[in-house]
Amino acid sequence: MALRRSLANQQEPLASDSKRIRGAVAIFIKEEGNDLWLLMIKRSENPQDPWSGQMAFPGGHAAAQDRTLFDTAAREAQEEVGIDALAQQFLGCLDNVHLRNAPMIVAPFVFLLVEKVDPRTSAEAEEILWVPASFLSDPRNISSFVVTIRGEEMSMPCYNYSDHIIWGMSFRIIREIVSKMTADD
Repeated sequence: MALRRSLANQQEPLASDSKRIRGAVAIFIKEEGNDLWLLMIKRSENPQDPWSGQMAFPGGHAAAQDRTLFDTAAREAQEEVGIDALAQQFLGCLDNVHLRNAPMIVAPFVFLLVEKVDPRTSAEAEEILWVPASFLSDPRNISSFVVTIRGEEMSMPCYNYSDHIIWGMSFRIIREIVSKMTADD
């Protein structure tokens, strides 16, 4: 698997000297029916959440009890979708994502599911969606939509999968995953 080879040398999140808040997301990938599938959530509506209602990967801010960002990703995955990341195969980390709409840096951790999981919704995740990598890797499936950010309308690249718009940080993470999946092609 090209993704496994691409991530083999990146087992820790990239260091950052930024004073920004740190966070982490867990990207769960399953192999099924000659395709790879990425688990995404639709975040619950919450006025305190800057990503309220958006498609995302399970994750969030580092908490005091988290020794590492890996711990953050594992804790958030358990809380948001009920998946034990420690029971899955850790493949590696993607590049840190510097958020444009929040003073935060996010470390994405990629896991291959090796044990059967039954993800569940939670207070933070109102819907769970498996998105096929074959859809995400087809450039014809990239489109755009207009979003208002700080009162300004902006055209943003996105995927529209099963009536869900995937954009922003999630879109950027997916583009890196796709580039690593196709690295040997």
